[in-house]
Amino acid sequence: MDGTMTAAERTVPIRKRTGAPDALPANIDAERFVLGSIMLDDGFYARGAGVLQCDDFSLEKHRRIFRCMGDLHQRGLRIDPLAVFDELAKRGEAESCDGLTYLVALDDGLPRVPSIDTYIRILKDKSTLRRIIFASQHTLNRCLMGEDGPDQILADVRETIEKLTETRQTQTIDDLPAVSASGATSVEYVRRPELPCGAVVALTGDAGSGKSTLAAAWARDAIARGIAALTLDRENPRTVVAERNARIGLADSPLYRHWGGWMPQEAPQPDSPCVLDWARLCDPRPVVIVDSLAAFHGGDQNDAGEMRAFLHRCRRLADLGASVIVVHHDGKAETARDYRGSSDFKAAVDLAFHVSNFGADGLLDKLILRPFKNRLGFTGELSYQYAGGRFIRGDEMEARQTASEQLTALLRLNPGVTVRKLDHLVNARGIGRDRARRFLSDGVLSGAIRRETGRKNERRHYLTEAEA
Repeated sequence: MDGTMTAAERTVPIRKRTGAPDALPANIDAERFVLGSIMLDDGFYARGAGVLQCDDFSLEKHRRIFRCMGDLHQRGLRIDPLAVFDELAKRGEAESCDGLTYLVALDDGLPRVPSIDTYIRILKDKSTLRRIIFASQHTLNRCLMGEDGPDQILADVRETIEKLTETRQTQTIDDLPAVSASGATSVEYVRRPELPCGAVVALTGDAGSGKSTLAAAWARDAIARGIAALTLDRENPRTVVAERNARIGLADSPLYRHWGGWMPQEAPQPDSPCVLDWARLCDPRPVVIVDSLAAFHGGDQNDAGEMRAFLHRCRRLADLGASVIVVHHDGKAETARDYRGSSDFKAAVDLAFHVSNFGADGLLDKLILRPFKNRLGFTGELSYQYAGGRFIRGDEMEARQTASEQLTALLRLNPGVTVRKLDHLVNARGIGRDRARRFLSDGVLSGAIRRETGRKNERRHYLTEAEA
């Protein structure tokens, strides 16, 4: 059901029960007042058109009147009783709508200051009730006929409910709260700077680059902080997932769920009701991994509309506060090496990292994350070292090193460094100048460091071959 009722649906026989009303739910006055308000002030049409469809009106003549109003609005013409009557007459529908007299009388009883939002809400409620009745009767008929299996009927019912829920969006401009009322005053992170809360984050790269393993490791770290994690997986077999989880120490727990292809039903879309309802119950909001985009997208990845529509599914989940990680492949062409498909992929995500693995024979070793999209301003590359099932980020690795280990690493990366240059390097890392100079002098005495005199009598320092 796409929000438009067919003639067949309007004439579905409703099975009567004792005490049941004869008429379908409707409020004719609310319908009349919506149309009458627009007749008085056609500026109201935009409010109605943003929420209502022609089939939300229960009477055929009201549907025709509202359709004419839409056509007049599209052509930039004024909407008033005479203009609508003239448009109806051109279509041969004026008499079926009770003529000009009825159009003029639409605002009879209408308050001086129309509350069109209230009338729209009432009209929409009645319309939704009618649609629920039609959908329920249609489902009942299918069950009685026995032509479709229960799984297909249930799938269609879920889709119908989702679309009915979408048609319930009756938010008006006046109802919108101030941005400050949302409670969000600063960016919060599950992991800084890679994984903000309430964001869509993309990990792209070649097969075997470690994208899925890195995403799972982020989920593992989130779980350790009491944050729930869910993987929606249409990509990996059970054996691969089990081996990966065992290798990185991602153990089963009440906070971790993996919906893989071995389940009776394939993993749902990120915005399916069961996922959204679960995310709403999580406090703090969860981490959700979508692996992979190609498996869930299901269409033409080069089509901008289809790409945007899929990522909007992820956005609905992120808008609840969840951190959504989308695993995606990179492109083959030089102009598309960051990601595959439409440029709307980059436009729709909040952060995107291209992942490169520098391990030999496809084994995970050193990973470089190069950001190619970040709404939060972060631009630097991130490096990870993989060992023993753990990804240690470059800055974290430095923090774990002793001062001597850091100084040795600096000398290895800066062969021929002078004392003055080393002073600048260690100052950025919080290592004292005296400690660094003592490291050089002790290294020269022990033979671990070689000192050479260069131009202008500058003393340059190198690690000896054994240390390098």
